[in-house]
Amino acid sequence: MKMAVQRKEMAENKDASKNDAPLDFPSALERVGGDEPFLEELLNLYFEDFREKYNQLQKAVEGKNFNSIRELGHGLKGSSANLSLNFLQAASSQMEESGKEMNIEKAKATLALLDKEFEILKDYLSGKKARL
Repeated sequence: MKMAVQRKEMAENKDASKNDAPLDFPSALERVGGDEPFLEELLNLYFEDFREKYNQLQKAVEGKNFNSIRELGHGLKGSSANLSLNFLQAASSQMEESGKEMNIEKAKATLALLDKEFEILKDYLSGKKARL
């Protein structure tokens, strides 16, 4: 699976905006009542939570613990959705599905996708802060 193709398909499936931004900033800002410092605080908490859950997912995939894969994917899907992180939400949904389907190859591929999308988000936010 090519990463660019997956991103495009996820965007089409989620009715994402026409750009490839990993964060729908206007939507996220609206969710927090326009409070940009609060949004930044929530994103920092998300970063901490993501790293912890990602490490747990790695162990779950290595151990073929499909129940944990499903639960962790579900949790990341919700936290990503709450912050309008559309691509991470879609990738987390794929992880949840791989746990439900007991599909270890899909889980491995999705783990790599989650890592890539998280890096894209970090790069995006670094550039956004530089412009402010």
